[in-house]
Amino acid sequence: MKFKGLSPKTFHKITRFALWSLVAIVITGGAVRLTGSGLGCSDWPNCEPGQLVPKANIHGWVEFGNRLITGLVSIAVIFAVSGSLLRYPRDKTLTSWSIGLVVGVIIQIILGAVTVVTHLSPPIVMAHFLVSMVLIWNAVVLEAKASNTRNTEKATLPYTKTHCWLVGTTTAIAVFTGTIVTASGPHGGDENVNRLNFDLPDVARIHGVSVFLLVFFLVGLNLRLKGTQQKNLYHSTKTMLIVVAAQAAIGYVQYFNQLPPLLVACHIAGATAVWISAVRLMLKSVTAN
Repeated sequence: MKFKGLSPKTFHKITRFALWSLVAIVITGGAVRLTGSGLGCSDWPNCEPGQLVPKANIHGWVEFGNRLITGLVSIAVIFAVSGSLLRYPRDKTLTSWSIGLVVGVIIQIILGAVTVVTHLSPPIVMAHFLVSMVLIWNAVVLEAKASNTRNTEKATLPYTKTHCWLVGTTTAIAVFTGTIVTASGPHGGDENVNRLNFDLPDVARIHGVSVFLLVFFLVGLNLRLKGTQQKNLYHSTKTMLIVVAAQAAIGYVQYFNQLPPLLVACHIAGATAVWISAVRLMLKSVTAN
């Protein structure tokens, strides 16, 4: 029987795997920093000069494990690109978004090397995380397009798309200010790493204001959509409200308990979930008729 190509359903599964592998690398990257393992490997791509794998120390293996997950992400991205070329029927848009993942992963690998060379410079670590958020945005868009579903709801409210993009923009600002708080806090990946020279309570307040604006716009959008025909968009705002509320609660608890590593790890995972929710919300607003 002649092979015609991958089915759209199979390719959609591949894009979903790529998305969740990128989420995994964010979480394991956080584990590296929170366990103080950022310099567990002093070289790149070898763990140590002339030595691929680390010696018997926990920090080295945590950092090396994160590098192995990076390899898994690379494989997932290769599958995504190959799958887009083998998919039947072929869709050039899907290939373009898949190639975007390749570019992002290459940038991340370079930033990973620079992070080691600069001994966990806070701005480089921030860039490493923010590029991960861009990659996840790319993967969410690719997965949504690969699902081959369209939002057929009519846009019954004026400025709905603008309101959704306000939510997305304030989410991006909250994520960015959150990285500044993290880069000013105690978890630098190594106890000897210099932190950003900002007062932690001050940058935490700025981050808090950005989160307040996000909640303000999101609640307003939810109330506007309630009772309208745009049920998919309304349910997306409800989901995002739940995720944001949980994330805000974790943020306040961790801050007033001197930033325990476990709660900080939950906050990193929560930030990723909030970002994914925001991207999906904006996608639904774009595809509304």
